[in-house]
Amino acid sequence: MFLKLKNFTSRKQRMRMKRLVKPWLYAAGVLLLTEGCFSTPFKSRTTTVFGTVTDNDTKLPVDSVQVMITGEKGVFASNADQLKIIYTDKQGYYSTTIDVPNGYHKITVINRYFDKLKYTLKYKGYFSLKDSNRINFCCPVEIGSKTQYDFIMLPK
Repeated sequence: MFLKLKNFTSRKQRMRMKRLVKPWLYAAGVLLLTEGCFSTPFKSRTTTVFGTVTDNDTKLPVDSVQVMITGEKGVFASNADQLKIIYTDKQGYYSTTIDVPNGYHKITVINRYFDKLKYTLKYKGYFSLKDSNRINFCCPVEIGSKTQYDFIMLPK
């Protein structure tokens, strides 16, 4: 005679558990996908970014450097759109205020010194300061905030 080992739960119990789990998984998925829709709708989306671009060796300002503001939207932040382009003035200063459109959940500041050949030939890169503190990553900005990013250009 064979001894049959029984499962810890019967088939009927497993089916009942499956029916309970499925709706909860769907509900969790919907909440994750719509999270951005419910986040503080009355918070201001007006964002200010400002700073300077200077030469590391001479400590002089670098004028006419392109600074671009990009925005990311989508479930997986796979779309990055150009929201605004500004240039540094003769004192190496830039500043912009942007009303970030709904749908964008992240914005980033990019120093595009390589946009001009004279800077591509002169500089090999830069390091960044956020609110006067050196950072190793560049350059996310919280929507609705006022953030300073200074760029120190590294000559070749």
